[in-house]
Amino acid sequence: MQPLMTPAPVLKEPPPFLPTGNLWLSIPMIDRRDGSVHRIGVLHEHLNGLVEAEGDPLIRPVLFVDHQLVTGARSLSWNREEFWIPVWKFREENLEVEGRIWAPITERGLVYQLRVSLDQGTARTITIGFEGRWIQTLLSRFASRPLQGSWLIERDSWTGSMVAEFRVGSPCVALGLQLDPFLHSELLSYDFLCYRGMLHRELRPGETVSVALYLAVAPDADGGRTGALHLRRRGADALLKETRRWLGVHAYRLEDPALMARLNENLFFAYFFSQGDCLDTGAPVMVTSRSPLYYVSGAFWSRDAFLWSFPAILLVDHERARLLLQRALPRYLSHIADHALYLNGVPLYPGFELDQAAAPLLAIWRYIHETGDERMLRDPVIAEAIPALLWKIEEQRDPATGLYQTFLLPTDDPTEYPLVIYDNVLVWAAFRVSGDLLRRMGKESEAMRWESEADKLAEAIRRHGIVEGPEGPMWAWARDPSGRFELREEPPGSLRLLTYYGFCDPEDPAYRNTVRWLSSPANPYFFPGPFSGPGSSHFPFPGVFDLANRLLTDPDPAVLDLVREAPMDHGLACESIDPHTGVVRTGAAMASLAGFLAWALWARIRGHHRFFEHLK
Repeated sequence: MQPLMTPAPVLKEPPPFLPTGNLWLSIPMIDRRDGSVHRIGVLHEHLNGLVEAEGDPLIRPVLFVDHQLVTGARSLSWNREEFWIPVWKFREENLEVEGRIWAPITERGLVYQLRVSLDQGTARTITIGFEGRWIQTLLSRFASRPLQGSWLIERDSWTGSMVAEFRVGSPCVALGLQLDPFLHSELLSYDFLCYRGMLHRELRPGETVSVALYLAVAPDADGGRTGALHLRRRGADALLKETRRWLGVHAYRLEDPALMARLNENLFFAYFFSQGDCLDTGAPVMVTSRSPLYYVSGAFWSRDAFLWSFPAILLVDHERARLLLQRALPRYLSHIADHALYLNGVPLYPGFELDQAAAPLLAIWRYIHETGDERMLRDPVIAEAIPALLWKIEEQRDPATGLYQTFLLPTDDPTEYPLVIYDNVLVWAAFRVSGDLLRRMGKESEAMRWESEADKLAEAIRRHGIVEGPEGPMWAWARDPSGRFELREEPPGSLRLLTYYGFCDPEDPAYRNTVRWLSSPANPYFFPGPFSGPGSSHFPFPGVFDLANRLLTDPDPAVLDLVREAPMDHGLACESIDPHTGVVRTGAAMASLAGFLAWALWARIRGHHRFFEHLK
């Protein structure tokens, strides 16, 4: 391991949680064991991170049958309705119990609905409802730490809501709760939110009883109490129908049910957890992940946002993708190539990364190419961003080789070999798309200049990038200006992708030798097994990035089998997996990678194997 690295924390077991949410709130920790909700998060611009209400748990479904507590935890079965709404079921003798949790698409809140049905036999006395405690408020950015503040807890006589407001000087976040039908509900504490709401009734054979908890999030108690009432007025059935309809319209249909689930579950996780709207200002922002289970959550990485998440967001919603370019890109532009930024664009973790400077140019071109919306090129934000990004890249040119240098690698670790071949190919692609964009803007001379720079860079990459390897000429991972080089593979910036970006042909001998090396025992970070693949010193397990890279470059249908069968993080992409079991080992809840995997799978299914295949 290189010195001064920040390697990924290794997980012994997959986290026992499922996520759901919308652009206002994230629900990252729904417990698979008992259906309880442990945290609800919102993006907060003023505090520059995720603000999370944590409970023990925050919401717990409760069922008593004939005055006996029914748990059913060992027999819960789960599925994702419309690929995003978690639904659990279990049977207890002649009773069937179902729980469903969703965040209505357009609302600042969630609904948790319980249903109990009695098939046959004699009538049963049931008590059904919810209880929970909001015990602390966390600021989650990489790590989670408690916020110090005060509480306002009340039952609001005007709206009928139970409401809790957490204040850090001024109000920070509030939750409002209502239950339907008219459950017997009570506040059990006024030091922090502790509540219970129960419905008691006799259930006869053939009957079903349903209860719902409506929870609103808001910047203060006024929004919380009215928001909860609003959700209840709209009703669970209408809110569920609206959410199902939106998800159904935006999902992609495939003949293979397993691949369809893998595609859409990752697509929606990326869409709702790699971006969102700040609760306090409404500003749209982009993040690595809105889940605290990801070890660098709640911050901005340009590469994660524009190279990995953005294509998936574009697949789901063109208008949202446009909004992010117009409003999020300028927020981050000044420091876009730094390792990580706060939500407001101020550097969080310094260190220049060449791939992060190139990524927004590729995203802008991808948007124009996919939508045909050339009006965007007249937007001053975009017109100013293109030359600003090119200038940031141009500053890093090494005059001795004509290559461009980086301080940190695509795994965000430092390097002694700053002339990274993959990064330079990404820059070459960025120069090419910039030429196309500038020509569409009527700037012919500037377009010709960057096309010429692309040609010169391509020649420099070929001259300095091919070295003698164990099996003949192959691509080096990186060089330094004095000519030293290293052989290496990093799945987040793989040499496999040289063919995807159209830099070389798949039959090129140097490329074939490179791919053979990176998947062989000669690569010290290749891990054999049923779910074999290359990893890196940053994460010493097969990278899920490699599955995405192979979807884009490897014609072998076996890669589709691996994508279909790998458990990963309960079906969602994660940074790396165990080579023998396929379960997550590092980087659970990595929303940006979920976007890259979903988009790569869709590109594979469409037969699009080259980034530039439609570039005129």
